[in-house]
Amino acid sequence: MPRLSFRFKLLLAMMLVVGGVSGMTLYLTQKRVQAAYEKLFKDKLDAQITYVPREQELRIGNIKKECERLAKSVRIRACLDGDAEKLPEVYQEARAELNIILRTEEELGSAENATATPTQSTAPVPEAPPPTAKGSPEAEKGKGPERPLMKLVDQGRKKLADKMGTAPTAPRQPYLGFLDAEGKVIEPPGGVRTRTPNRVKFFERIAKFGPVVKKLEAQHVGYLELGSGRLTEVIVTPVLDEGRILGAMIYGIQFFDLASPSTEEMINDVSDIESGTWLDGKLHTRTIPAEVRPELAQRLPGEIRQFPVPRDTFIVNIRKDGKEVPHRVFYTALNEGSLLPVAYRVGLYSWESALLAQAELRSDILGFSGIAILGALALSLLLSHGLSVPIRELVGATEQIGAGDFNVQLPVRSEDDLGLLAKSFNEMAADLALKEKYHSILHTIADKDVAQQLIEGKIALGGELREATVMFCDIRGFTALTQNMNPAEVIALLNEHMTVLTKIVTEHHGVVDKFIGDSIMALFGAPKSYGDDALNAVRCAERMMAARAKLNETSRYHLQMGIGLATGRVLAGNMGSADRSNYTVLGERVNLAARLCSVAARGEIVIGPTTREQLGDRITVEEMDPLQLKGFSDSVTAYKLLAVRAENQPSTQHA
Repeated sequence: MPRLSFRFKLLLAMMLVVGGVSGMTLYLTQKRVQAAYEKLFKDKLDAQITYVPREQELRIGNIKKECERLAKSVRIRACLDGDAEKLPEVYQEARAELNIILRTEEELGSAENATATPTQSTAPVPEAPPPTAKGSPEAEKGKGPERPLMKLVDQGRKKLADKMGTAPTAPRQPYLGFLDAEGKVIEPPGGVRTRTPNRVKFFERIAKFGPVVKKLEAQHVGYLELGSGRLTEVIVTPVLDEGRILGAMIYGIQFFDLASPSTEEMINDVSDIESGTWLDGKLHTRTIPAEVRPELAQRLPGEIRQFPVPRDTFIVNIRKDGKEVPHRVFYTALNEGSLLPVAYRVGLYSWESALLAQAELRSDILGFSGIAILGALALSLLLSHGLSVPIRELVGATEQIGAGDFNVQLPVRSEDDLGLLAKSFNEMAADLALKEKYHSILHTIADKDVAQQLIEGKIALGGELREATVMFCDIRGFTALTQNMNPAEVIALLNEHMTVLTKIVTEHHGVVDKFIGDSIMALFGAPKSYGDDALNAVRCAERMMAARAKLNETSRYHLQMGIGLATGRVLAGNMGSADRSNYTVLGERVNLAARLCSVAARGEIVIGPTTREQLGDRITVEEMDPLQLKGFSDSVTAYKLLAVRAENQPSTQHA
């Protein structure tokens, strides 16, 4: 790979930074815009879902109450509870209860046929007063009777139109039908020949409600499709007598008509939502584009079954102006929980404005990013020229230091960051030169504490008498254990063992003097005393035994140790040749500690009499038989350490 110059790297870095910031800005901004439009869509969806029951209540709320009142009529119940031959009389009683508001089938037929056009046989008809008997109060007053239900229909339409800010539509004549207790249609007087085609279809459709009559306990709303693009909203009211079902009254009013304005057009006029009604596998709409209706008809049944609550990702594409525009689809039940076939209000919300906003935002950000990249390029060229010379000098000086020349110095050209860098480099070079002088001394010292005191001039390069406790720790059976091991395994065993024990010595203010094969020699009180050096030593020994036992649980090497400690006056100092020396201690106490270590059995800590005397009741010991030790003319009294008091534990760091 070719070596890249600093200037090129700086230019590349600036381009990457500007490009990265621009890309992240574009990504985050688009995410925020999309989140804002997502929230807008959800708000509109919630508004539509909330609107459906309110709109239904405005339309038919009072009519439902009037139908419930009619279903409780004594005369209606008497007709439905009578003989089969008297069942048709229920229509006469219903008209009477409604103040004869419904026309006879013959009048309806003549009125609708008179106003129908060749292409539309269901055009609205003006409401005419029903015939009145001569001499009746209504005839004498010159007006027909009041029509409460028709007024309620008109009031519902007017409320809905006022709510939407549109003019109310002309009402069509309602439908009235009855089912008996078995769910069969009760034919009204006059027969089929006197009915209009729409009313014939009405009675054919309500026959399908028969199976639910026996299940009716309350009023239910349903929807019927009577052909020619017409939907009728029906209110099915059970007629009960002390909990016994006598039949059902079905009152139907216009809900959707291709020939006249509807609620969905009102919604479309005041919002950007195109809506329709889904019933029995068919979509009834005037506002949803025709090209997308087949896809909706294909996908809606599965969506409604799988997702009763519409998911956010239900999207269809509509081709507009030569491009595909995604539209969010939502739906909500018009008669949720009804025993009758469920109809759904379906709506499409265009995602075009969100895509357009994202495209404009992307164009703006990319334009600004291009300008920023050009500016960064020019700035990088200027900066790289001012940086390249000092950096080349720094590289050359670094190579000199790498070659061992610590006397190099950089020129300080300014007081800015580059000037500070040059000063810092010069100081570093001076420090390295000084440390190189100490290098030979550091290599003659085994312990870092001793080395530090030597550097600070606190240890004389000779000898001195000090009060100290000497410890020897030896592995039992080491020769037999390692005689069949290869050297690499022996080194690994010792490294693992010595690492753990050395750390414990340091934690108890001790200094590892040297490693002698599988033995450790440690000092407490030299070259520096921390107070209670003998106590630190026995606590250290106790911890070392515990640490080795714990290590045996996990290590592949299971070792046993013996430890010997002796306290007294020793000669401490740097000893060796003129070229290499080592800080150590000499004296009778050193020899005693080594001999006590040799007599200590596996897992035993043996201490000398001076150590026992200094610690007093702070330790628990067991006196051993007098020992005849090599190099000692008299027998020596020694003690096995059993326990150390727990209080006054030493700090884990040096003072």
